[in-house]
Amino acid sequence: MGIRIIRQNSQEMLVQPFARSGKRTRTLQLWFDVQKHNLNLVCANKKLKQNFVVEFSLSSFELIASTGIDALKSFAHKLKSAGTHSFSKQALPMDAAMHQCIYRITHYSGEESVKNMYLYGQVVELLVLMQMCYIRHTTTQPVHIRNEYDKERILYARDYLLTHMDAPPGLPQLAAIVGINEFKLKCGFKEMFGQPPFTYLADVRLEMGRTALQKKEKTITQIAFELGYASLQHFSMAFKKKFGMSPGKV
Repeated sequence: MGIRIIRQNSQEMLVQPFARSGKRTRTLQLWFDVQKHNLNLVCANKKLKQNFVVEFSLSSFELIASTGIDALKSFAHKLKSAGTHSFSKQALPMDAAMHQCIYRITHYSGEESVKNMYLYGQVVELLVLMQMCYIRHTTTQPVHIRNEYDKERILYARDYLLTHMDAPPGLPQLAAIVGINEFKLKCGFKEMFGQPPFTYLADVRLEMGRTALQKKEKTITQIAFELGYASLQHFSMAFKKKFGMSPGKV
């Protein structure tokens, strides 16, 4: 059994200890870069190039996969055969929920006694999000994203929104910035990330707000305005609608 989280140029975070073995073993690496991710079977101790990696022993992964979708169960079964294997033939795009899950892992500041349990839950959530992304991209044929240029423009739109979330442009302005028409931007964004652009942005804002509230380093008002909300009331209403509680109850 074993699960560890590895960040580039940073100390690893052990979730479950790996069993010691003198043999050359294989492990699974769920890796994430700025815009993409995948799950690959590799030789243990392979040098990592990605920004963020969750590494599983085969036994740990098989235990989690047994409760997943058919595609994940089938992938776990393939691991028994020789050779290299990847969950998806092509790397899948990152979405807002994945970015926020990784943020919660890398910024954990809770009790040390429950840290491993918390990290385990977040690792399982990353696998769930990977499955959802895989389903979106394999069960429906792309209609609006027809080539690599369209895909690159949608990813640029996502990145632009995330770096300007305190004062985001409107849809017409965003379309002009990324160089595609509004219809393709709106529909292509939903096709890639499962949400229209500003629903996606709203979810990212609220997840970031919840994380900031949990750290208790700033007031609710400071957090609301830093995230670009026009008023504390607007932030509070949106927060309660998404999480079922007011910001002050976090």
